[in-house]
Amino acid sequence: MNSQPEPPWTILRLLNWTKEYFAQAGLEEPRLAAEVLLAHAFGCERIELYAGFDRQPSPEQLASFRGMVQRAREHEPIAYLVGSKEFYSLKFKVTPEVLIPRPETEALVAEAGAHLQSLGRDSSVWDVCTGSGCVAVAVAKQNPAANVLATDVCDAAVRIARDNALAHGVQDRLQCRQADLLKLPTDCRQLAPFDVITANPPYVAEGDQVARTVQHEPRLALYAGADGLDAIRPIVRDSPALLRDGGILVIEFGHTQADAVRNLLVAGGCFEEPRILRDHQGIERIAAARRREQ
Repeated sequence: MNSQPEPPWTILRLLNWTKEYFAQAGLEEPRLAAEVLLAHAFGCERIELYAGFDRQPSPEQLASFRGMVQRAREHEPIAYLVGSKEFYSLKFKVTPEVLIPRPETEALVAEAGAHLQSLGRDSSVWDVCTGSGCVAVAVAKQNPAANVLATDVCDAAVRIARDNALAHGVQDRLQCRQADLLKLPTDCRQLAPFDVITANPPYVAEGDQVARTVQHEPRLALYAGADGLDAIRPIVRDSPALLRDGGILVIEFGHTQADAVRNLLVAGGCFEEPRILRDHQGIERIAAARRREQ
């Protein structure tokens, strides 16, 4: 009895097989992960996959895809495998030197933008712990009257942020500098006082467990002392002196830190009662606090 020949590896078959393979391995959003990797192997946009489900990859494309699939199954982040991640409808270069942009962080951009648009004038923004520069670039892209400073303690991150600013055409209004938290670089002092300070600092407590994919991300961008507040404390403490009257601090924090961050903001007496915002999962994730008028 003749055995049936194996069907060809079309785009549709590859997507369906990989989705199940990733689901069994416990990867988040297995279908999306399969699409992103296959589109990267084909050198096309994800949407183009749907226009050619019967298309078959070349041997080189198939080998590239299979290599990435095996690495992804070991929970290596998809964004690092393809070298990019979408954030605020923009594509950003990412490498293992920077934190991978996440949907919840988009609230920093939205809050900054709403405040800047209410001013109706030229403005200045400082994005602290910028990483890939995703927040800084998105703010600059959405707000043409804003001059933006993006800083990070990691020099490699600053270089990546600069690349992303150039890729999105905002390099003339976005300065990228190496700096530790709110230590304002000397050559950027003319930007102060700022209308907005945004920050997505490290906030994982030492010893806390993170997902296997997150373990591939830089420790410097994740961990911040015994309670995870070692970066948030100095940002809250130092930001009032760098903000205009009525300017805002918008800061991301961990899922158990809302009360602690609120208390830090209120205790100094420089901020009005902060607004605590929830992310798309309903988790308290962002604090937006306005500096009191003097």
